[in-house]
Amino acid sequence: MDWYLVILICFVGLVLLMFTGLPIAFSFMGFSLIGMYILMGQFGIQQLVLGMFDQVIKFSLTPIPFFMIMGEVFYQSGLVTRTLDTLSKFVKRIPGRLSVICLLGGGIFAALSGSVVANTAMFGSLMLPEMTRRGYDKALTTGSIMGSGALAMIIPPSSLAVLLGSISGVSVGKILTGAVLPGIFMVGIYITYVIGSCIRNPNLAPTYEAEETSDSDKLKSLVVDILPLGLIFFIVVGLILLGIATPTESAALGALASYILVACYGKFSWKLVFKTLLNSLKVTASVLIIIAGSAGFSQMLSITGASREAVNFLLALTSSETIILWIMLGIGIILGFFMEQTAIMMITLPLFMPIVAAYGINEVWFAVMFLICLQLGQLSPPVGLALFTMKSVSPPEVTMADIYRGAVPYLFMDVLVLIVIFLLPPLTTFLPGL
Repeated sequence: MDWYLVILICFVGLVLLMFTGLPIAFSFMGFSLIGMYILMGQFGIQQLVLGMFDQVIKFSLTPIPFFMIMGEVFYQSGLVTRTLDTLSKFVKRIPGRLSVICLLGGGIFAALSGSVVANTAMFGSLMLPEMTRRGYDKALTTGSIMGSGALAMIIPPSSLAVLLGSISGVSVGKILTGAVLPGIFMVGIYITYVIGSCIRNPNLAPTYEAEETSDSDKLKSLVVDILPLGLIFFIVVGLILLGIATPTESAALGALASYILVACYGKFSWKLVFKTLLNSLKVTASVLIIIAGSAGFSQMLSITGASREAVNFLLALTSSETIILWIMLGIGIILGFFMEQTAIMMITLPLFMPIVAAYGINEVWFAVMFLICLQLGQLSPPVGLALFTMKSVSPPEVTMADIYRGAVPYLFMDVLVLIVIFLLPPLTTFLPGL
């Protein structure tokens, strides 16, 4: 059978299983089980089990539960509220004040949680009632909240970046450090858009008198509420950049430091420990099950030779590195409209990484751009996870149409960031190169 028919059958069969409502992990498991049995019989099933085992015991996956713990600690302890209160003291008369606070807070806690869902739910619960009460436009409100949540996919420590590194074979530490500058640039683009929109149309965000704060109070709040978070970010990312700790060691130290910080604020309890560990284990287990279930997919492509033939076809199609690169990124964006991000990585990366290596494309540069393509899927209908998370924390008067309108500008801004990174590779390669 021709290689393209094999890939088409595998892809269509997998998508049809997902559309039945079957969870992603079990869709992969079921399809892989049938495919491997057809190809190799009983021995194929044995190979499938061994492949699933090999996928989940990779040491590069160990930072994920620690990143989950960090996010849960800050969310469950209520330290997010303190940080937002501090940010509000520094953002007084800026147009779209609450949206700017939301995006700044999202950037900070993206560096501490690594979870799009957690960030979106957290800022939706905290900021949506106040922004609604102040008369903010629904699309501006939902857009800034989803934008703050989506930052967690790019700004390290991103759990999805760890997963991407594990699947692709690219250094997790280099991906995390390579995403720092693009993440900061993305925050700046988002905030510039909000301020510009509110200057052009003041009705989007009605002004109101904010409580005046003395300089000494600002300085105290900055030292007490913001700088300790910066210390934890340094522990997680800085130690990797300096070569002192591996991603796993940094993640473990970050989780420990988050508990210590909560204790310093008087928020520590054993109930908090139990709740954060339980929630992080649930999320981690679901991620590992998806990884295990999808292991057979790449095995089937490898056994049939479809992945090798697909690579050879693309290599023969054009000698242009740029065209090949944008074809791969475009596939990632298109699949994001219909599939979950983990599934996209499992399906595409086994095909893409040999092409990246054959063309000599910088792996970290490609990985960060591919992460942005996946982020587009979080904000795009019909299956964008950030969209449905936003709806779940919104009152009935906020419709899906409002949420879609809010997400569209951020989709265009993400494409702009993607183009800038393509034109300026040092944005992603400078820090890992150190």
